[in-house]
Amino acid sequence: MSKRTPRHSQVQSREELLARLRAAMPYLRARYGVRRLALYGSFRRDVPKRTSDVDLIVDTEHPLGLEFIEMADYLEQLLGRRVDLTTFACLQRALQHPVKRRIAETVQRSLLYVE
Repeated sequence: MSKRTPRHSQVQSREELLARLRAAMPYLRARYGVRRLALYGSFRRDVPKRTSDVDLIVDTEHPLGLEFIEMADYLEQLLGRRVDLTTFACLQRALQHPVKRRIAETVQRSLLYVE
C-alpha cells in the first residue's frame, strides 16, 4: 500500500466502482503492468450489500510476486472495501479442473471489463 494513497469512501454502486477503477488504470498499468482488469460478483450484478467485497480479476504483463498483495491493498484503499483479487491464469486453471470448472465458467461469462 502506498503511503500517498488516502483511504477513499466506500463505493456504493457498480458505476461508482467502475469510475474509480477506470481513473486508476493508468497508474495500475504503469506500476503493476496491468493489461486488463474485470469485475464479477455482486458489484458486477449491481446488487452489493453494505458488507460486500469487490471481486476483481487481473492480467499483468509479468508475474508480480509480493507486488500482487501491494496492488490488492491499493485497490482496497481506492474502493474503500475489501477486494478479492485473482488472476486470469488462475481462472484458466480452474476451467481445466473437473470440480471447479462450473464455477469458473459462471465467473468467465459474467466478467465486466473495466476498459
